[in-house]
Amino acid sequence: MIENFEQMIDGQPMRFCASLGEDEGAHHRVIISRDDSAETLVVFDAAGMLGALKADIAPPDKLIAHAIRKALDEGLIERALDTGTIQNASL
Repeated sequence: MIENFEQMIDGQPMRFCASLGEDEGAHHRVIISRDDSAETLVVFDAAGMLGALKADIAPPDKLIAHAIRKALDEGLIERALDTGTIQNASL
């Protein structure tokens, strides 16, 4: 499942997408990347017992929406763009 969204960065609208993924350890993840280049900017990991349980129970669209809200609220996308470093956070 992929959700596209738009955010204003330095006064310019930019398009991003958020998608579900899993790592080798079967941790659930939401990955936010640039829409035009697929450059990964933010990785939300549902690590730990509680996080994994929430990720297993939550519908995929709710999990992605939560990650997008958190990325916007905490300025993670801007920080990733400014620093050139992928931002890691927990769901």
